[in-house]
Amino acid sequence: MVPDRDEPLEILVVDDRQDNLDDMQELLEAIEQPVHCVDSGAKALEYLAQAQVALVLLDVQMPRMDGFEVARRMRAEAHTRLTPIIFISGLAQTDEVLGQGYGAGAMDFIAKPVQPAMLLHKVRALLEHERHRRDLLRATRQLERERAFNASILDNTAEGILVVGDDGNIRFANPAITRMLGCQAGELTGSALLEWVDVGAAQPWQASSFYQHWQRREHLRLHDANLRTRDGRPVPVALSCSPLPDDEHGMVLLALDMSLVRDLHQQLESLAITDALTGLLNRRGFLQELQASISRHQRTGQQAALLYLDLDGFKRINDTLGHERGDQVLRQVSSQLKGCLRPYDRLARIGGDEFTVILDSLGSPAEAASVAQKLVQQISGQAEEGDLSGLGVSIGIACLPTDGSTVEGLLRAADTAMYEAKRGGRRQYRFYQAAS
Repeated sequence: MVPDRDEPLEILVVDDRQDNLDDMQELLEAIEQPVHCVDSGAKALEYLAQAQVALVLLDVQMPRMDGFEVARRMRAEAHTRLTPIIFISGLAQTDEVLGQGYGAGAMDFIAKPVQPAMLLHKVRALLEHERHRRDLLRATRQLERERAFNASILDNTAEGILVVGDDGNIRFANPAITRMLGCQAGELTGSALLEWVDVGAAQPWQASSFYQHWQRREHLRLHDANLRTRDGRPVPVALSCSPLPDDEHGMVLLALDMSLVRDLHQQLESLAITDALTGLLNRRGFLQELQASISRHQRTGQQAALLYLDLDGFKRINDTLGHERGDQVLRQVSSQLKGCLRPYDRLARIGGDEFTVILDSLGSPAEAASVAQKLVQQISGQAEEGDLSGLGVSIGIACLPTDGSTVEGLLRAADTAMYEAKRGGRRQYRFYQAAS
């Protein structure tokens, strides 16, 4: 633990003679720092174990444990390893004595009797040195805490973070981005950013929007972007790229994984075009698909047909057996209709007992007639017995482009043909015939 900057710097005086301790205490009053005195090496070590001492003035010649031994033991402990020691001794300062003292860890050696001016000067100098050391240690630990805090933010943030140099190569990748891309940080570091971003056609780094925005010192935001994982799987992301200070020669890129958001958006879009009762397309979904079929015809000339289906006898089931049974019948009919169609045909429930089928890739109208006949037989054949007796389907057929080239035109033509099938006796299909 490092004391606060303004905390006093305590001096410990160790001498086995009380008169020496008293004299030293009086002399050190000029320093205006707290002084603690003990009369043995053992007491000195005991005090040092529980106090923050800035300087030790240590007698050498003491019974049981001399000053050299105290110094050696201080240097063996982490919390006193750097505490300054001045030996104060009546021993002649021979090379042997000085070598033993400095070897034990002394910062200085003062002979008795002490010259007050010299002692006070050296004490002040060592206390100032100790204050600077503690300041440096305090600043270092603060820096380490801030560095650890910053590293913790980078390691634990949910957003992916990349630092990219002006050459387009990745310098740093945080754990979130490595998880997002299914790789290790070492695979990202040093690689080209454009290897991991879906930018369409291959392009040089200098032509990319990342580099161009960096050159102009502008922020770049892409709300509907894709990264590529190591195995090529796309990851939908929102990207934000900002230039670093000029001397850093690079940019920082944040990537927010939008997979859940995009999945939710797709689910909501699916719900918006799905009939809740049958799971088929609803009217909105059907209109989108019919417009798409018309657009394909305009591009490719591909023929298509729209079948408009209305159940025969369904009102009786609803009126006599109840709406719950009616809903069961609608689900059953949906399944039967679906089983008669190709996987890429689009079946929709657009009203109570009204269905539509969009048939693409037709070679001739006869193919549409064949599908319609199959649907009529399927529904009528399943309803000959029990409470479904009398259930059937009437179908009107409109062909693209002969019977219409717009959503409204085709729908109107197919609906007209369906009513012709109803008037013709039900359980049958009719092609649209334009009024002559």
